[in-house]
Amino acid sequence: MEFIPVRGPESPTLSWPRWRRLARAHWAEQRPQYLAHMLVSGMLYVALLLFLLGVSGFAAFQTTVQAALYFGGLFLTGFVFAGRYFGAMAQRESALLALMRPASAFEKWLLCIVVVAIAYPLAYSLLFLAISWPAQQIAIAARSALEPQSFKPEDYALFVPLLKMAARQAMPVPQQTGWLVAVWALQAFAVAGSLYYARASLLKTLALGFALFVLTALLCSMAGVRGEVLSAWWSARRSVPLDAAVHAVNALLWIGLPALLWLQAYVHLQEKELL
Repeated sequence: MEFIPVRGPESPTLSWPRWRRLARAHWAEQRPQYLAHMLVSGMLYVALLLFLLGVSGFAAFQTTVQAALYFGGLFLTGFVFAGRYFGAMAQRESALLALMRPASAFEKWLLCIVVVAIAYPLAYSLLFLAISWPAQQIAIAARSALEPQSFKPEDYALFVPLLKMAARQAMPVPQQTGWLVAVWALQAFAVAGSLYYARASLLKTLALGFALFVLTALLCSMAGVRGEVLSAWWSARRSVPLDAAVHAVNALLWIGLPALLWLQAYVHLQEKELL
């Protein structure tokens, strides 16, 4: 007697087989746009490098400059990428198709986190290293030929994210981690804004974010809040004692705020599903 296995009912909130089907469908649909985004980002980075190396005589590629270029580019392109993730929601026809996919709002939100906050920073880092390594070799060769006496190769060490650097004044790993958390918070803000605003969501979210940043900076300045306190978790120098109050402030800023922003994105996505 042959028994036929019966599959149990899938959870309405999270089903991994259903989530994998959603991920495959999303990749097949959005792959051309994602590749185009990476291509444009790479072209802009190459153009910026050519300009900086040209005007500085190949001197503007020290490790500190590479770190600034990496995080500056990640903030800018990561914000744009996150803000366009739910771009289909801007038009009624494409929004209906996206909302009718056989997946729960939680599964769509979880896929957004994986793609935006994990996969994109990894892809951006690989692109950054693929372009920076040959640029570093050119800069080292040029500087050693132009100034052989004062040239120090260790100042031009290749910046690798989340890797401890031996170069002088290189960005410490804890500080890099803090910048990455800030990127995730900014991405969550962009996703939430793209779901909240119906039209010109990216520009409206950017304007709101800038206004909130200026207001927060003014309030912190008026209250006399020290920057060392707000970034005590990521500082390589313990200039501020890590007491309970400092830990509480940093927990709210670096854990509570990003989590709240991603939760807000989930709430907006649920509201879209209910409309």
